[in-house]
Amino acid sequence: MRDLKILVFGKDGQVGKGFQEKLQNQTNVTFIGRNECDLFSADQIQAALQKYQPQIIINAAAYTAVDKAETEIDQAHAINGIAPGIMAQYITKVPNGQLIHYSTDYVFDGSKSTPYEEQDATNPLGQYGKSKLAGEQAIQEAFVSNPNNSAKYFILRTSWVYGDGGNFIKTMLKLAAEREQLKVISDQYGVPSSAQWLAEIALKLLSKDVSSGIYHSVPDGQTSWYGLASYAIDQAKGLGTTFKVEPEKIQAIPATEYPLPAPRPYNSRMSNQKLKIALDLNLFPNWKDQVCEYVKKILSK
Repeated sequence: MRDLKILVFGKDGQVGKGFQEKLQNQTNVTFIGRNECDLFSADQIQAALQKYQPQIIINAAAYTAVDKAETEIDQAHAINGIAPGIMAQYITKVPNGQLIHYSTDYVFDGSKSTPYEEQDATNPLGQYGKSKLAGEQAIQEAFVSNPNNSAKYFILRTSWVYGDGGNFIKTMLKLAAEREQLKVISDQYGVPSSAQWLAEIALKLLSKDVSSGIYHSVPDGQTSWYGLASYAIDQAKGLGTTFKVEPEKIQAIPATEYPLPAPRPYNSRMSNQKLKIALDLNLFPNWKDQVCEYVKKILSK
């Protein structure tokens, strides 16, 4: 890959920063963010692609304001739905070109009682999920229209991402230091995913002979938002951090007690078996191990 030109969109996001850490010593990689290319503008995307002429595109950018997406529909759909299609149309014309694109658990409605698999029917509940599904479909349509090309795409659905930036774990640790009581949703389930690990998995995919398609990119295990908050706070306490909140004062509540503008899937669990087979791996890290390392990292700063 060191001989191929790589363009990473979304350098300022958590996943984008994960790629910067993993690829920091490679001179063949260009990172761009909103200041260099506004994904709301198709013209700016086309101009960036023509300027950098990448052979590998990593789209780590997204409109992620889930609640705002309910009113900022055009912006969400432009960035999440249209922009990936433009990238895909470009890469299908590049011999052996490859596209990595990140999608989300929000393409599902959460009504399934077991972890979602890649072939399960999608049914997004809100505009954010609908915009992300539109992006998946735009990529697939671009490749269908160029069936004899050697290019590949990898749509990596993930969930509950945390890394270098604002996220749920940091928010919970901050609130635990400020408040004597916390209320956290306990009936929505998913898999916390490290942004650095997501970058690492993508680079492994690019280095192997793997078929184009959708892959659920999440670590092993599962938890609730309450379980994640409790575990992160417990890990931080074990490392000597003091909090105002006592363990018994972290209260588990149903999602109905914390209404938000955009609906969330109750079940965001996704099976990672297809990705394990593609990468010839039997095990992925457990989310607990990754969160433990992440808490150590942010407390050491």
